[in-house]
Amino acid sequence: MSDDDLLVEPHVLDNGVMNVGALASPYVSPYIYETKKRSLDTVYGIRRDGEVFMIGYSQVGVDRDGNIHINNVEFPATKGLWELLTRKRMDKDSVTTADIKQYKTISEMTNAHLEGYKPVLTSTLPKVSSVM
Repeated sequence: MSDDDLLVEPHVLDNGVMNVGALASPYVSPYIYETKKRSLDTVYGIRRDGEVFMIGYSQVGVDRDGNIHINNVEFPATKGLWELLTRKRMDKDSVTTADIKQYKTISEMTNAHLEGYKPVLTSTLPKVSSVM
């Protein structure tokens, strides 16, 4: 995957900034405009289901500041958390220990780390193990 696969056209970013803020826009725009989809992790991360965003079995909301809302819980926007939630190959330098903790919480809360999003006993999150 090249860096070009991660870039989003300027007009698309401008529209996204108005809706989800500057931090979230490059991560959300490929889902909305269906561009650069090869870079998206729709298995363990956010996916688009019709007109809504989902992770695991839960709907995802994004506010104008880029914060993520799942099951009435707000997760503050960081570049690292957005990388974990959307990218197949994330920028590991952007991901902090706090981001990994938030990603684990979201994955466990939504069963995103489980096949078919069904609860089973597991102690590993495939994506997180690659970051740590």
